[in-house]
Amino acid sequence: MVVATSNRLLPLLAGAVVLMLVFVGLKSCSGDATDSPVLEQVPQAPAPDADTPADTIKTLTANVAAMTAQVEALRRDNESLRRENQELLTSRTRIEENVTTKLKRELLAREHDKEARQRLDQGLLSSLTTRMDALSQSIAQSDTTSDIPVGLGLDGIGVGPSEEPLVWIDPLDAPDSGPVKGHNLLNRAHQSVSGALESATKQGGTMAGGLRRRIGLPATRPVYTVPRNATLIGSTAMTALVGRVPVQGEVRDPMPFKVITGSDNLAANGLTVPGVQGMVWSGTAIGDWTLSCVTGRLDSVTFVFDDGTIRTISGDDRGGGGNSDKPLGWISDSRGIPCISGDRKTNAPAFLTQRIGVMAIQAAAEAAAAAQTTTVVSDPGSTSNNVTGDTGSYVLGRTLAGGSDEVAKWLMECQAQSFDAVFVPAGTEIAIHVDRELPIDFDPNGRRLTHASTVDANWRAGLD
Repeated sequence: MVVATSNRLLPLLAGAVVLMLVFVGLKSCSGDATDSPVLEQVPQAPAPDADTPADTIKTLTANVAAMTAQVEALRRDNESLRRENQELLTSRTRIEENVTTKLKRELLAREHDKEARQRLDQGLLSSLTTRMDALSQSIAQSDTTSDIPVGLGLDGIGVGPSEEPLVWIDPLDAPDSGPVKGHNLLNRAHQSVSGALESATKQGGTMAGGLRRRIGLPATRPVYTVPRNATLIGSTAMTALVGRVPVQGEVRDPMPFKVITGSDNLAANGLTVPGVQGMVWSGTAIGDWTLSCVTGRLDSVTFVFDDGTIRTISGDDRGGGGNSDKPLGWISDSRGIPCISGDRKTNAPAFLTQRIGVMAIQAAAEAAAAAQTTTVVSDPGSTSNNVTGDTGSYVLGRTLAGGSDEVAKWLMECQAQSFDAVFVPAGTEIAIHVDRELPIDFDPNGRRLTHASTVDANWRAGLD
């Protein structure tokens, strides 16, 4: 069973408190009632831990002076801006007046020029009309049966009733200029030799060619024929083949090249075309970056006979037969590969290195400038950037970023003018594959390298 016991410390604490009270009472009663504490000095407040009133007044005075200076500076700036605005408005008015005056003068000058041109045109038209009327009257008054050309000083001769009319006779070598009044000697000669020309053509080409040259008709005759799908082996590239690589499927300004034909050629059925050598071909090249080779199409060919007569066949010549838009042929290497291997030429590594370096400098400069600014969001969707850091670092960063951007633009402009290509050196042995029939005809009256030694001593031109 638990027995409740009291705390023994309580009586001890109570006794101690009673003794202290008795001691205090005896001490207060035993003291002298006349002895009172004397205040030796006036108590002073402790030193304050804030600014003194004098410091506060000085601070307020400095702030007021600074605000006054700022207000004065703002007032001066406002006055300067007001004057500049007034000057700009005045200058704008003057500029508008000057432009209006110049436009009026220009319009008036154009109207005057237009009127002057109209007067000049009217004068010319009236002059031409007068001359046409005079010419019509002179033609109506002249004899319509005269064959003498106008301008030889023989106008009016042979028009009298008693005189025998004169008849103009053209030379044999005169070209046929179409239907004219009367029958001249050339027309009569052409009609008289037409039958003889047909019979001479059957008997031999020499007489026909002589007659054709005599009366001025073309005398071309076929000599060689390079058939379609013929192969000319042993050809040599006279110039280097520079094949520009297509950009987005398009080749801008393809590079031309020339090829000279070798003596070996293959027509079909084991036959060759004798005498077809020394032909010069021209065409354009296109590069293939993936295969590192050049393909080429042939657009024209020139053949020169032994006497210097020139025969040129072009891809846009419809007289050669076939489609005019189709090239004459294409090229391949000596082993028949239609794409001739070459070396790749590009400036991509240097350009990319420079571009990456410039963009890295620009990004670093923009980051350095952005580190000195603070973005403040005032309203939803409205932000402003303020320079809160080092102004010099900010200006330096922005300057470097702007300079880097200009360098990057310059590099892009330079790259736009460059291109990738595949290069094949000159002197490479290639083969020519013909896609269109090439009729090589000989024209005695055609163009030659030199005409100094082609004059026939038995041929004369003059009046008959």
